[in-house]
Amino acid sequence: MEETKKLFCELMPRVLNEDILSFLCIKHKNEIAIGANFDKRSPRIRYVIDKNRFGYADFGDFFFWEDGGLYVWQQSEEFEEDHNPDIVEDYFGHSCEGRGYTLRSIFAGIDTGYDDSNGSRMFTGDIVLVKERDGYEMGALCLASLCGRIGDGFYGFPLDNHSLTLDMCKKGGYHLERIGTVFYQLDPCEEPVSIWDKALTYNNTYRDKEDESVLRTMARYTPNFDKEVWKYLGLEILGVEEFNWR
Repeated sequence: MEETKKLFCELMPRVLNEDILSFLCIKHKNEIAIGANFDKRSPRIRYVIDKNRFGYADFGDFFFWEDGGLYVWQQSEEFEEDHNPDIVEDYFGHSCEGRGYTLRSIFAGIDTGYDDSNGSRMFTGDIVLVKERDGYEMGALCLASLCGRIGDGFYGFPLDNHSLTLDMCKKGGYHLERIGTVFYQLDPCEEPVSIWDKALTYNNTYRDKEDESVLRTMARYTPNFDKEVWKYLGLEILGVEEFNWR
C-alpha cells in the first residue's frame, strides 16, 4: 500500500479536470474498491448533495461512470435509498462490501490549491470577482481548468481568445474574491456538462448591468435547482443569507 501511495503522488498531474480524474479513478479502481487511504496530497473535489448543500470528497471516495456522472461513497444511512449496487458491480466487478452507499452527484469543482485575496480556497466552478492591481474591475468570471496531454495545463478564466490564469493573476498582483458559484438552475437529470464549458459560456456571454447583477445574485444562492430567476431575487429581497458555498 505504501508503494501505491508513493507512486500515486509521483504521477499526480499539477492541474486536473473531470476527464483526468476519471482516468485516475479507473487506474486506481482496485484501491478505491477496498477503501485504501491515499496520500493527503491527493485531489479534493466538491459536489452537489442538495439545494444549499455542497459536499467535499478526497480521491478514493468517488468515481465517474461511463456517462461522466459522478458517484460518491457515503456512509450515512440517509443515502441508502440512493445506492445503486448495479453501478458498483459493473464498475468494480464486485459489490465492494463495506464501502457504504454510492450517491449519484453533480460534480462541482476541484480544489485548485490557490486561495483568493481573502484567504478562501478556490475551486473550479467558482464565480470570482477579478480586479487588476490598479483597481480596474475585469468583472465576475467563472474559474475552470484546462489540461494538456503531457501533464501541462492551468487553472484560470477562459476568455474570448485567450485565458487569464491564476499564475498570471498572482504574478500581476490581481485582487481575486470568490462571490459564489456557477451551480444555479441545476437539473439532476441532465447529462453532465464540463466546468470548462460552463466557464466558456459564462465568461463570454454579453450582459448588461442589470443581467450581470442578477447572475451575481444567483451565484450567491448556490447550489440551487430552482429554474425561476425570481426565486433567487426573492431570497435577496427577503434578506436571506447567501448559501453555504464558501
